[in-house]
Amino acid sequence: MGLTDCQSELRDVLGTAAKGNGGLLQVIGGPGVGKTTLLRNLKEQAAASGAVCLTASGFADDAAIPFNIVEQLIRSSAATGVLDVVARWRAAGERYAEAEHDLLRSLVREISDVLHRIAGGRQLILAVDDAEHADYPSLMCLLHIARHASGTRTLVVMTRGQTHHLCTRIHSFHHLYKIDIGTLPESGVGRLLERHGDADLADRIRVSCHAISGGNPRLVKALLRDHLKAARDGAGGDVTVGAEFQEAYQRCLLSHQALLQVAQALAVLGPYGSRWRVASLLEYGEERASRAMDLLNSAGLLEDGRFRHPAARSVALETLAAEDRARLSAKAAELLYADGADPIAVAELLVIADKTPDQKGVAVLWQAAQKNLDEGCTEEAIASLRLADRADLSRREHMDILMALVGALWSSNPAAAEPELDRLLAAIRAEFPVDIPEQYQCFLLFMVLWFGRYGDAEATFKWSSGGDGADTASSMAALRVTRQWVTFLKPMLIHDFPGQDVPDGEVDGLWAANLEHGLQLSVDELGMEIGHLQDPRQMADFSPDAMHLLSPSNHFWFAYAYACRIVWSLAARGESEAADRLCGALFTAADKLNMKTPCAVALSMRAYIRCRHGDFTTAIDLAGTALRSLPPRGWGVAIGLPLSVLVAAHTAIGRLEEAQRYLHYWVPKEMFDSVVGLEYLRARGQYCLATNRPYAALNDFMVSGMLIDQWPVDFGDLAPWRIDAAEAYLRVQEPTEAKKLALEELKLSPDRPLRTRGRALRILAMAEDPDKRRLLLYQSAKCLREQGDRYELARTLWDLSQDYLSTGETQQARTTWHEVQRLMDECGMSAQHESRRELVVDGDESSGSSQLSEHAEDDEAPGAPAEGAEQPVLSEAEWRVATLAASGVTNRQIAKSLYITVSTVEQHLTRIYRKLSVGNRQELSRRLWLLVGATGVSSC
Repeated sequence: MGLTDCQSELRDVLGTAAKGNGGLLQVIGGPGVGKTTLLRNLKEQAAASGAVCLTASGFADDAAIPFNIVEQLIRSSAATGVLDVVARWRAAGERYAEAEHDLLRSLVREISDVLHRIAGGRQLILAVDDAEHADYPSLMCLLHIARHASGTRTLVVMTRGQTHHLCTRIHSFHHLYKIDIGTLPESGVGRLLERHGDADLADRIRVSCHAISGGNPRLVKALLRDHLKAARDGAGGDVTVGAEFQEAYQRCLLSHQALLQVAQALAVLGPYGSRWRVASLLEYGEERASRAMDLLNSAGLLEDGRFRHPAARSVALETLAAEDRARLSAKAAELLYADGADPIAVAELLVIADKTPDQKGVAVLWQAAQKNLDEGCTEEAIASLRLADRADLSRREHMDILMALVGALWSSNPAAAEPELDRLLAAIRAEFPVDIPEQYQCFLLFMVLWFGRYGDAEATFKWSSGGDGADTASSMAALRVTRQWVTFLKPMLIHDFPGQDVPDGEVDGLWAANLEHGLQLSVDELGMEIGHLQDPRQMADFSPDAMHLLSPSNHFWFAYAYACRIVWSLAARGESEAADRLCGALFTAADKLNMKTPCAVALSMRAYIRCRHGDFTTAIDLAGTALRSLPPRGWGVAIGLPLSVLVAAHTAIGRLEEAQRYLHYWVPKEMFDSVVGLEYLRARGQYCLATNRPYAALNDFMVSGMLIDQWPVDFGDLAPWRIDAAEAYLRVQEPTEAKKLALEELKLSPDRPLRTRGRALRILAMAEDPDKRRLLLYQSAKCLREQGDRYELARTLWDLSQDYLSTGETQQARTTWHEVQRLMDECGMSAQHESRRELVVDGDESSGSSQLSEHAEDDEAPGAPAEGAEQPVLSEAEWRVATLAASGVTNRQIAKSLYITVSTVEQHLTRIYRKLSVGNRQELSRRLWLLVGATGVSSC
């Protein structure tokens, strides 16, 4: 029955009692369903009718105090003068025993007389809330008054829970009234919401409100207040569960101590809560626990013994003191372990209990950690491993747990893994030589290299390479994995590394596709794929001690190592599409396991690939996301990977201040002994070129070459330092050195991708005489088109358009420039961007691209002058001199090319500067491009 109906029925009962039909009224309902509201309404109606209404409340802790309820009734009246007799009643009540019924009957009659004297002939209403907690003498007194109320206007009102019964003898009473306050149905919740809100709101949140509150009016109102507050703060959508709901739920529990304890036990047990487990946890009888859970169900606080919303469980847990929760959690863990429950559930309770585990606890924590890692619950796995590490363990067990802990911490936050790595290395050194699986040796070497700890790497390298030479499947797989990390994090260690490098056949597109598929295989299939175990029977070669490593989270390391190696190899060979797909598969696999660090590395590698092909906007987004996902110290030497992409991409599109900001990041000096250090040097050199510091750029490029020459690994096109250095030489007016380096690179071009050859041809063209330039630029553009490198193609076409311009072929220049503009837009270098980077042209930075794109219209017909523009007039001879000068040709070279004297060239330039209002060749280049973009003609 809803509260409104109950209030109507209450008025009827009061009216009947006022006419001389007094008796007992039972109000039945759980916490929060409206009993308190109904009693408040009772007092208001009694006061309005002139009746005397005395009130009291039962509390479980006070149930043993004789006549406690009677004392409360008297205190609620104005007749406090009779309180002195309560002490006598209590003293007598304390002597009361089952055999002394006469004494109790005498006291009951005396108390009844006192209460009626207080009424003074008016209607008497005795209202007791939570009467199931009333002390026995008071209860007997109230039942005596109710039994003899027939024919009088006395009404005894008692509220109780659904599952509590006051006394079986009350059913024989002549006038027995009953009001059952239930929870509201969904329609009732809607009407309640409508009364306190509006019809539209009630219709939107009625269903979810009923599901969360169970129809409990107090909770419904609290949810409505939370929702209205969230709506004011800008949140919308479904009903909001906030502070109001939590406070209301807590009040429902705190008003009933027995119910609170059951709710707390259920909250501790979580999804494993049941009636008998609650009874065992609280050391209750199962009947008592069942009765309490039924009451919580009937009040809408639970649904079939489960919390209706996670916030409700959180409230129940918050009511527990820390020591009580730890005690209950430890006991609950024992219960679940005895029942063979999921290790994850047992481990969660053990972690909360925070007690040093025994051997059984360690086994459960280890199993739970492995399972959590495989399911992507890294933080839970770390908590289990930290607790297990506190136990009294054998040397091997301690090493296993520390190794797993270091790996889990690294995958989540490498900065937190380093202290545990110190402990692990110290434990190994303390008992060296120590027999550890090859997979562990591989992982240890990777860890120390990641943090640039090359002193530790030397020792770890000896452990990894000092085996007995047995070529088992596990040892060979471990060597392959180790070699991948060493190759990129410390190439110098490869000199004496046992075994051979990955065969060439394993870095082609087919192998990459197989590995991409392998990242999504099952556990057993992944072991076959990544471990190169073509014959499943070779699984027998794995030792029993290493078998626990065969889980998705541990197999991921094999896949991750190979995939990283292959991504770099594919990128160096120009197979960017396959590399990009493999990066995507890497990220998906790592994200599925919630491994933040591998995700960040995969994003960085993908950003690197996109940056190499001119997709600077995407590269910046990916690298920025990767960099932000880990603290800087956690990146170790690998921080150079996202930083190099961000510096290079921002430099390419002209955001030089942004590029400088990333160059201010602290990087470890050990980074420059790794491959990522090469990329960082290259990006920094490009920034120096863009900011007109060619000698600083040349230094970075030459250092890269020196490092590569010292390393025993061929990195192919990953760091084409000769081309970069050649470009720097052009900037310092040393075309001979530039030409020399470009030719050296071209000699290697059969083993390099077309992108590298295209760049080398462009540099060679700019270093050659003008009459040889165009053919080389044609060849460069062809290579870059086939490779799909939009940025480098744009630079080559820019140079080609200027070459057209220098010979007066303005139509071809204009057509080529429009393609340059399109490519620049695709690279994120849009004309609308204020800080768009001007392409480097033959040693000078020309801002003509920005100005030209701002003024030229793509749809103008060639030769059509800009509307309203007054164009300066140059003669044909002046035009030829101007275009050659703007393209960087010296006066002597211009004279030789046009068969005129140097003095004539100087005279032409004087007149050109005056007509175009420019003061130097850079301004001349910008002005000429503006004219060509606006008019498309050579005679201006």
